[in-house]
Amino acid sequence: MAKPPAPHPILLTPRLCLRQFRTDDTDAMHACFADHAAMRFWDGPAHTKRIETERAVRRFIACHPPRHQSWAVADATTDRCLGLVNYHDRHPSFERATLGYMIDPACQRQGIATEALGALLDYCFGPLGLHRVQAFIDPDNTASRRLVESMGFRAEGVLRDSLRVGKVWRSDMLYALLATDPRAST
Repeated sequence: MAKPPAPHPILLTPRLCLRQFRTDDTDAMHACFADHAAMRFWDGPAHTKRIETERAVRRFIACHPPRHQSWAVADATTDRCLGLVNYHDRHPSFERATLGYMIDPACQRQGIATEALGALLDYCFGPLGLHRVQAFIDPDNTASRRLVESMGFRAEGVLRDSLRVGKVWRSDMLYALLATDPRAST
């Protein structure tokens, strides 16, 4: 008999509940994925149709925790989805993973990403037992670079033409935080 999947972990902060995605989060995530300014640094083009976001949310729901897992970043009081955080490209034998995040542009600059990433880092370095967490950030994405730097991540270099979005090649800066590095309190 197959073992049932482990429940999706819920991560709580003073203002947020990081929980499993639900199909009713589609409209909130479409506000992110259809926003050209928000998507300019993402690994794909802005969504032009709601069905694209529906597919993305279904992928978030059906994630495979050993390799990747996504959380809806929800307001702890209203349960309204404000964005997402995830780990992906996890390599358990190397004890590392890559983080991704996106917060609804209407909710940015309120400390939500800092709070959500802090909870995710606690989970990565705690229950997941990772040694290294990394983030790939477009060199022009100064807000995201400031965010991870404020959390203790260090820039390790530029990966030239490491990502192709449509027909355009983009470079990424590699940032990393080790379990042994000092972290800013969140």
